[in-house]
Amino acid sequence: MGTGPARDAVFTAYAQSLIKFKAKQLARKSGFTKSEEEDLAQELTARLLTSADQFDPGRASANTFADRVIRTAIAMLLRDRGRQKRAAGYTAKSLERTYVKQDHGITPLRDAVGPADLGRRTGTSDDDARRAETISAVVEAFRSLPPELQEICQVLIDGSAAGVARDLAISRRQVSSAIERIRSHFRAAGLGDS
Repeated sequence: MGTGPARDAVFTAYAQSLIKFKAKQLARKSGFTKSEEEDLAQELTARLLTSADQFDPGRASANTFADRVIRTAIAMLLRDRGRQKRAAGYTAKSLERTYVKQDHGITPLRDAVGPADLGRRTGTSDDDARRAETISAVVEAFRSLPPELQEICQVLIDGSAAGVARDLAISRRQVSSAIERIRSHFRAAGLGDS
């Protein structure tokens, strides 16, 4: 904690008033309670007194120093409280040192964790195997299209219906009809909405 002279220099009436005001303000914030106001004031006081040795009257006034230290302390309290809300009671587990019981015996957690677990952790609904199956089904459905529909489908990948009509020198009505036939073919293959 700060030494006597430095401590007295920064613990001014202004600093005391600021601590009281900020503690009251902080106690009203979400995540804090009114009953914590006195504890918050004590915490801010302790942080100011701990930093007192860093006070340099050549760089700033005692009140400015106190203001900066208290504002920083509040930011740290808010950050710490936010961390507690996000991960209260969270303890990390080692994939190497944690063992789980499976059908074939006890194995390290790293061997029990698979791609589906990653999908659950990251919130993705589609795993690699399902994605590969879908891609394979689309490729197979595309290959089973008649050649003229394959050509239209290929041009549609990078363009619009109007662009297909222009590039293939066919009418827009023919393109619309072809698109409907392509959609029906893909639906029959189990792709798209039914």
